[in-house]
Amino acid sequence: MKKNYILTLLITLCLTVASYGQVILAEGFSYADGSLVGNGDWANESGAEGDFLISSGKAVVQHGSPSEDVKIAFDSGTGDIYASFDFSVDDLGEVYSGSDKEYFAHLDFKARIDIVPAPNGGDFTVGISSTSSTAEATWTNDLTFGQTYRAVVKFNQLTGEAKLWINPNSSSDLSISGSESGAATIENFDLRQSDSSKNETVRVDDLMIGKTFNDVLVFQSSTASLKNNAIIGFATYPNPVSDGVLNISSASTSVKNLTIFNLLGKQVLSSRFSGVNKNIDVSSINAGMYILKVTEEGKTATKKLIIR
Repeated sequence: MKKNYILTLLITLCLTVASYGQVILAEGFSYADGSLVGNGDWANESGAEGDFLISSGKAVVQHGSPSEDVKIAFDSGTGDIYASFDFSVDDLGEVYSGSDKEYFAHLDFKARIDIVPAPNGGDFTVGISSTSSTAEATWTNDLTFGQTYRAVVKFNQLTGEAKLWINPNSSSDLSISGSESGAATIENFDLRQSDSSKNETVRVDDLMIGKTFNDVLVFQSSTASLKNNAIIGFATYPNPVSDGVLNISSASTSVKNLTIFNLLGKQVLSSRFSGVNKNIDVSSINAGMYILKVTEEGKTATKKLIIR
């Protein structure tokens, strides 16, 4: 019975999930290494099909030689549309600099997200524009190579204004906005590869599309549980884990049960703890991709976990 549950969970992680309530799409990128196109509903937007890659369960945007841009279609309805995803930028060996004009993610060429120079001398930061190739607004904080951040993007289909949050807890947190560009209907989420100032590599994971901010704030592999069965404030860091320690947090101090399964459905670690934050020792687990399951007060969260 447990094995069947894990197999079902894995299938769910690998598929784009149909709309439930206000949630439109959930994509965990749990595919075999290789071309992204041909998995789920991903399709070629432009460029040489097959050179936009999946690696270790993440979509890899490689600015420079690879030319393929990819898209995934969805029905946005009317009004606001929200997208969120985890992203990290590989270490360039130097801080990001130059006049960047190449965005890596967008909603039908609206709400374009750039990697841009950091405002305070750090590794990099991000910018957003409603339609321009160059960022119209820049995130005020420096970001760090190799660290995973969650971007939440809002696009107003009536006014054409795009808004961006980084690692928010609520919609009232700090955000930046592009200019109003006029009404537009969004039909696709796109990932884009092109030449940029430093030809950086951006790794993208845990994409959500929805109609409200709360729909997309926390990634859930199964949208059937989003409305009534989500753990409030659930977060994990880092992912991938490279130092043998995984941090688990939520908004509640209640008891949590954690289980990690390999891709064959075998349990490799379990733990029970309470509190809002806990470091879990995963140093005994071999490198690879796993499924993390956490339950709290009858609610369940599942995530893809990568250990290096």
